[in-house]
Amino acid sequence: MTRPIENIGVGGTYATFAIDTTGSDYDLTTDNEGDAVALSADNEVDHGSDGDPFLGQVISVQDDIAVVQIAGVVRVPYNTGTAPSVGGGAVVDGAGKVKGSATGRGLVLAVDASAETADILL
Repeated sequence: MTRPIENIGVGGTYATFAIDTTGSDYDLTTDNEGDAVALSADNEVDHGSDGDPFLGQVISVQDDIAVVQIAGVVRVPYNTGTAPSVGGGAVVDGAGKVKGSATGRGLVLAVDASAETADILL
């Protein structure tokens, strides 16, 4: 799909969260920038579990802190098993992607099947 109109970042609001740990390792690293995340505890994020509410997109990771875009338009990868549809919402898939959900957060504005990404207004 060609996207002649780009809304990425419009209305962006960002928040800082602690990163959940598994053992002594942080669940998110710089490799996870761009991933979809969910809340895991008070002011703490990780990839969540399949079907958890979509909080936002990881913008930056530094040590034990993640900056997450929690409002505005984001472009995130989606799970091809349950692709989001325009006009619908999204939840996390537990692996850094979103999947479509009628009751999920946000409004899907565009879906690019070849890139497997969705533009979502949070």
